Amino acid sequence: MKRINKNQLKYGGMSVFLTVLVLVAVVILNVIVAALAGRYDWMYRDMTKSAVYSISDNCRSYLEEYVMPHLDGEEKINVIFCNNRESIESDLSQKYIHDSFYEIQAMFPSRIDIEYLNIWEEPKLAREYGVTSSTDVICIANDRHETMNLEDFYVFEVTNNTSPIAYNGEKIIASCMMRVTQETTPKCYLTANHGESFGDYELIRAMVEAGYSCAFLDLSSSDIPEDCEILVTYNPKQDFIISDGFSEISEIDKLDAFMANGGKYMFFASADTFVSGGHKNLEEFLSSWGVNYMHKKGSEGVEECYLIKDSSNSITVDGYMVVAEYSGEGIGKEMLKDLSYPNVFGNSCAISFSEGFLSDGKSNYVNKETLRTVSPLLLSHKSAEAWAGGRAVARAAEEPFVLMSVSTAECENGKQAYLIASASTEFVNEDNMQSSVLGNSRTVARILQSMGKENVPSDLVFKPFESTEIESITTSTANTLTVVLTVIPALVFTVWGAVVLIRRKNL
Repeated sequence: MKRINKNQLKYGGMSVFLTVLVLVAVVILNVIVAALAGRYDWMYRDMTKSAVYSISDNCRSYLEEYVMPHLDGEEKINVIFCNNRESIESDLSQKYIHDSFYEIQAMFPSRIDIEYLNIWEEPKLAREYGVTSSTDVICIANDRHETMNLEDFYVFEVTNNTSPIAYNGEKIIASCMMRVTQETTPKCYLTANHGESFGDYELIRAMVEAGYSCAFLDLSSSDIPEDCEILVTYNPKQDFIISDGFSEISEIDKLDAFMANGGKYMFFASADTFVSGGHKNLEEFLSSWGVNYMHKKGSEGVEECYLIKDSSNSITVDGYMVVAEYSGEGIGKEMLKDLSYPNVFGNSCAISFSEGFLSDGKSNYVNKETLRTVSPLLLSHKSAEAWAGGRAVARAAEEPFVLMSVSTAECENGKQAYLIASASTEFVNEDNMQSSVLGNSRTVARILQSMGKENVPSDLVFKPFESTEIESITTSTANTLTVVLTVIPALVFTVWGAVVLIRRKNL
């Protein structure tokens, strides 16, 4: 065996020693600097997900176009937090909101003021603004105010309203500022007294975020108000009444008059809406706008509404939560242009177009007598099937099923009337509207925008939370991990280097 040269061993050992010494010094210095930086706030340590929630360029552009121009002279938007600043900044859920408002204020410093209100010291003022909690935020402009609670800024799991899954602050703030600065608040009325029932209020929430105020309307006892910008019927279980020997009131006549004046009507039904077959008046009204909800009588004479199933294009194992395609041309394509997120329809039936509506070769179907046009907005894939009575009764191999349509007409007063028909009520349920990967909420916003509500914040979406486990560790734990993850690899490589060096000397 070759003897090791003492000088080589000496210099090699010194090299290893210096390497270890430098690594240890670097680690110790790093720990000291990190501790001092944390103690004296020398640097901004962003170990949370908050950096993801910076105000986007889309939000800034929206505020510049639809909010700030409505402030005259030296008018400002006053934002009032109902707690002291220290308490807000120590609570992460409030801090996100607080930071968002301050970021927007930095963009428009002459237009936004931020204040703090102690609701316990000034309960009268708190009651005036409808404040119910110290986590509320008030937005005031042009003698209008909106009070938002903490939950408004977050998206929650459907089955757990205490665990937020996303931050929706950007959209909520922009929408609120839009509502308090717009000259008038358009009204959305939802028909009542036909067995309409909402599984949740996500559709109403979407309307409010778009700048509408919502109210319920019983057409059997009230006319459609002149301030009605949009009328919604959601899953009616009973028919609309008409003038006959039993009633002097006609809800259908009221609908006709509303539409003739440039009305905007949204109708949501599902596969079980028309099972009773007792919607003759309502179906005749829809048919006059080119819309037929597809159903047929079964062997026992019972109406069976088509139920769309697509095992190849579904987000559920049973195939009944169907993924739709966008219309490739026509008015429907124009309304939803540039959208690419998938839309889903659950418990969906299908829509066919009425006789007398003839194709123009561009996916539009026109009735030359009434000058009304109906077009598909969203379609099934060609792999879809329609089931009724436990069997497949139709397939989309040659012609996809229409899952959502738009009907339009030029009115005598120069206005444009719209009728949106959806073959699924679940299209606007909480699961689908709050999904970060689905396009249902974007589609609803774009439809409202296309029907004339230009200031709908359609491009502002919530931002899902990522893993936040790093937020739960303490500073001491973080420093310990830093030391461990730095020193151990250094020692391993040092020992390995020493072994290699010694073995090379022995060769």
